[in-house]
Amino acid sequence: MPEGFIFGLIDNGVLAFATILGIDIDKYFKGSGVHGAIYGALIGNSLSDFLGAVLDFPLMTAINITLGCLIVIPVVWFVLLFKK
Repeated sequence: MPEGFIFGLIDNGVLAFATILGIDIDKYFKGSGVHGAIYGALIGNSLSDFLGAVLDFPLMTAINITLGCLIVIPVVWFVLLFKK
């Protein structure tokens, strides 16, 4: 298998699964699915980045990358709050 193929499969697989799950959760609570997709993608990206980083970087660097990803979530929430 080509180098990086498994990483790409896991990275985008986690992201896609989390996005679809977010849409389903949002629709369960009578939303349109858009906010669920946004938050699912943000959380999924954070998780998939952690999984990828932990394989290539020291653990503390992987944690810092993940925290950097997670910091964006409240920023997006704040922007969407005032966009209504």
